[in-house]
Amino acid sequence: MPSFTDSLDASNAAYVESFAAKGVPGRSGTHLLLLTCMDSRIVPHAIFGLKEGDMKVVRNAGGQLNSEVERDIVLASHLLDCDNIVIMPHTKCAMASLSRSEVRMRLKELSGTDFSSFEPRMIEDWEAKLRADVAHLKTNELLKKGVQVRGARYDVDTGQVSWIC
Repeated sequence: MPSFTDSLDASNAAYVESFAAKGVPGRSGTHLLLLTCMDSRIVPHAIFGLKEGDMKVVRNAGGQLNSEVERDIVLASHLLDCDNIVIMPHTKCAMASLSRSEVRMRLKELSGTDFSSFEPRMIEDWEAKLRADVAHLKTNELLKKGVQVRGARYDVDTGQVSWIC
């Protein structure tokens, strides 16, 4: 029986056969950086009809701005031609639909481990959080001058991107 990595290797071999991105620069071809959730229903390049090299993508639970992500975005604005930043959470996000205590309880049920001191970044109001993240990033004095920051929400049921701010 093939192992999990054997299956991945076989899929990668097929990908290598048709690989067409050789020589693509490491900078963002469309000057876009997208901050979004790690949810597997979000396929960032496909959403906007882009290909390898067209944009930078940063993902985390909930597509939330935090200090580490903010540092990465500052770097990308200067070094990787990212003049347009889009923060894009999505519908049906666990980080915005569950409470911290529900997440802790679910993790304990799944693992048998005590998660009482675990502090995931939950989202109480997705729109308020998105607007606050966009406003905060716009005030970062280290961001390259002229960078545009926008907020959008992706609908996992329709594929529609709605621009919020």
